Amino acid sequence: MSLMDIALRTGLPLIDIEDLVQGTVTDSVAERLGVAQLALQEFVSHQQASAKVAHRLGMSMAAAEELAQSLGREGAVGLVLGLLLGSSSREGKSAAAG
Repeated sequence: MSLMDIALRTGLPLIDIEDLVQGTVTDSVAERLGVAQLALQEFVSHQQASAKVAHRLGMSMAAAEELAQSLGREGAVGLVLGLLLGSSSREGKSAAAG
């Protein structure tokens, strides 16, 4: 899947997806996930998980940090991209049902 595909599926600007891949969390990415930008940046850059990031991942803070540390920065970015794609498909389903 290309970055353009991800941007189209998530409804986010391509530049925000490109920034995320480079390790920079933008406001729109954080807003889409309902997590503070700084908390998400700490997760991607330093593998530190806030309670909100851990909740979004469906695990404890310790488990989220352990996962991020085992994945490294690139894996944490991939995890955030997966969350974005998952949240966009849920939004699409709820809009279709409504």
